[in-house]
Amino acid sequence: MAKDDTVQISKFSLTASLFSANPLESNMKYQLMAISFFIACIQLLLRLGCLGEYGFHQDELLYLALSDHLAWGYREVPPFIAVIGRISKVLFGESVAAARIIPSLCAFLIVYLTGLLTIRLGGRFFAVAIACCAVAFSPAFLAAGALFIPQVFDELCWLTTAYLFVVYFQTRNVHVLYCLGILAGIGVLIKYTYLLYVLGLFVGIGFDTTQRNLFTKKPFYIALFISIAILTPHIWWQFQNHFPALHHYSELQKTQLTYLSRSEFFIQQLMVNATGLLVWLTAIFMLTKKRYAPYRFLGIAALLVMAVMVILNGKSYYTFGCFPALFALGAIGIEHYFQKFSSTAKAALLALITIPGLLSAIIVLPYLPIEKASQVFNWTYRNLGIDYPLKWEDQKIHHVNQNYADMIGWVELAQKTSKIFKSLPEETRSNTVVIAEKYGEAGAIDHYQKDYALPPIISLCSSYALWAPEQLTADHVIYISNSPPPSFTNARNVAVIANPFSRVVGLKIYLIKNVSPNTREWYHLLWKAERKPIKQPFLAFLKKAKGHKE
Repeated sequence: MAKDDTVQISKFSLTASLFSANPLESNMKYQLMAISFFIACIQLLLRLGCLGEYGFHQDELLYLALSDHLAWGYREVPPFIAVIGRISKVLFGESVAAARIIPSLCAFLIVYLTGLLTIRLGGRFFAVAIACCAVAFSPAFLAAGALFIPQVFDELCWLTTAYLFVVYFQTRNVHVLYCLGILAGIGVLIKYTYLLYVLGLFVGIGFDTTQRNLFTKKPFYIALFISIAILTPHIWWQFQNHFPALHHYSELQKTQLTYLSRSEFFIQQLMVNATGLLVWLTAIFMLTKKRYAPYRFLGIAALLVMAVMVILNGKSYYTFGCFPALFALGAIGIEHYFQKFSSTAKAALLALITIPGLLSAIIVLPYLPIEKASQVFNWTYRNLGIDYPLKWEDQKIHHVNQNYADMIGWVELAQKTSKIFKSLPEETRSNTVVIAEKYGEAGAIDHYQKDYALPPIISLCSSYALWAPEQLTADHVIYISNSPPPSFTNARNVAVIANPFSRVVGLKIYLIKNVSPNTREWYHLLWKAERKPIKQPFLAFLKKAKGHKE
């Protein structure tokens, strides 16, 4: 730290590499990078140890289905995850473990980049170890990289954005802004919440008199243009399809976010990183000090994101991308405070931050058989009052973890559906389809068509509705739903999902033979009802705007 109580911001050239540290001795720089790499490898090994356990999560099945229908947009997510899904299938295959390789590597990069950010901010050995261990063994980040979902890509994008802003303010190299422009465009194509983080960074930068001139520079607007150019095809797709993202948010608000409480969100923010809480709270405290003013924008962005999520009843994991940068800052503050402490005291603190997270790996990663995991969760709930692992999005306590329940039962569903299909006379199979009520069931039938004899899948849920035919032309239907179809369909219940640890336990499989005109009309009405709401949010917005003008 500089003697004038301000952080010295280095102005070395970008040619020294985006991944070089501040002007430390060369040997020390590589030693610090090696520490980051080593801790990232430990986390990667933890995840690889249970890569293919349980089965696909229902969200993974949906995202992998998107990769078979590449487009510039979907109902529930921007298109990035679909592109990664296609790449994953080409490179690694379509098994459970294969789908999780790229997310695991991204989680590895989050840990490593946290170390690089700590080095760049001036951290030495203790700070790098603290920051990397805080993120590597955080229950939140252990869990995020374990599934093929947008979350881990989103978190990596947030951290990379924070890193590049620090690089820019240290180097003032305009090429970094252009990199940020590209990254910002990609970030929105990963998850829309990335926009909120960028806005938070801009607000934080605006508070600093030495940094706010960024908004007056031509390269900043060139970078902004690059971002918009990358996003234009997606924006056009949304417009052409009547902004299904708005419809999805409306559905999310009614079916999930309405159950969330602000107090629960706040509690989860404190719990999700285990004892890493000590590190990021230190970062928030540090940013009130003048010496850390050049990096205050990182803390302001994090606090702004958290505040907005509290107001909007957001899910706790929407903010996780903020934490790695806070871990880096907090670790530097801890290192500064512990300068005069003994090595034993430092080791004790590092153990305090690391061990609880390591122990949580048994809980947040599927190491234990599902029966044993359920017993552990229920024991901790009954004896310690810890209900978080058993609390689902409906805010009710269940006997199994929701993420785990979402990974169980899909093979059973595919096998039983295939058995029903094969029981049909051979001449009728070519005129049979499966209609699934929910995207998880649809994704399972879709994915396991390669392993079992299964007919084509139709669903009116999520993005499957975009691909569903307007008319039901098949003569025979295997119908998968928790509730029976109307009596006029003459449906017969022929199978039930029996695994008690599955989200879909009790799910029924019906057989509808010789589809009647009434059944075809019923399907058509469902199709119209499902497709029509896609237009409503945007049309309502236009009507409201028109009313204001009048």
